[in-house]
Amino acid sequence: MSVRSSLNPVAMLALAIALLAGSQAFAFQQTRFTFTPTFRDPDPGTRHWEKTGVGYTETLPSGRLNTFRLNKSGKVHGLRGVILQKIEEPNFFVFVADSEAARPELWWWRDKGPWNFMGVMRNVSAPVRID
Repeated sequence: MSVRSSLNPVAMLALAIALLAGSQAFAFQQTRFTFTPTFRDPDPGTRHWEKTGVGYTETLPSGRLNTFRLNKSGKVHGLRGVILQKIEEPNFFVFVADSEAARPELWWWRDKGPWNFMGVMRNVSAPVRID
């Protein structure tokens, strides 16, 4: 067996592990939830979030939509969850705590600043573990 042919299975295994890790990170995420921002907001009121494929769509009270894609799993302020990247604003990230987290919190981050509290998830719909 040549070195070249032995690299393909190794590369394929690494890719499979990366894909499974990404799907596992997304496995305990809410399918939908609402939250009301705790910060001063030009579009005040309750926002609705819904999981779509490998991301979320946020609907603001005005009807405007923001889209986010899964960036990576992570931990913020002691909570495990996922970090989403805003499609329309690539330097803006939102942390969504796992559905099984002790506190159902959302945090945002931009550029080089600290994580900032966004609000608490309400009306949460999430997959139910059967194990």
